[in-house]
Amino acid sequence: MIRKSDNANFSRTTTIKALLFIGLLIVCIKFPVETLHFFAGVAHTVYESVAFAVEELLTHVFGFSKFQAQMFVFYTSCAIGAGILYRMARHLPLWLKQAKRYCIQCCERLRQRWQAYWDMLPVLQKLQLLVVEFAFLAGSVGYMLV
Repeated sequence: MIRKSDNANFSRTTTIKALLFIGLLIVCIKFPVETLHFFAGVAHTVYESVAFAVEELLTHVFGFSKFQAQMFVFYTSCAIGAGILYRMARHLPLWLKQAKRYCIQCCERLRQRWQAYWDMLPVLQKLQLLVVEFAFLAGSVGYMLV
């Protein structure tokens, strides 16, 4: 039941946005190659549309020939792409350091949770877990030797 005070924070558009986001996330997880191909196609279509518009602007407004306009757009696109790659390459060590720090923090939190869970268990369950683990390892080694 939604209270009247919560009604301002809860709306249909919020629900629709959440459902669309969840649906998009499911599609991206379930069909990653098709989703990547779709977004690449959209990006290519947008790039070609903008390039065509700039070419037409250069030919009709500034009097460039079709070849000159195409060369201008191509080399300008290459320069912009090289600039983006250069900036990404400059920031890559920082991004890798942040990703490494994040992974180490996640592993540390997970280790602490496991340690707290282990400390919480009674001695009998600890013994059962150790016996099951030993049996699994011994069975695995025995299976590999046969």
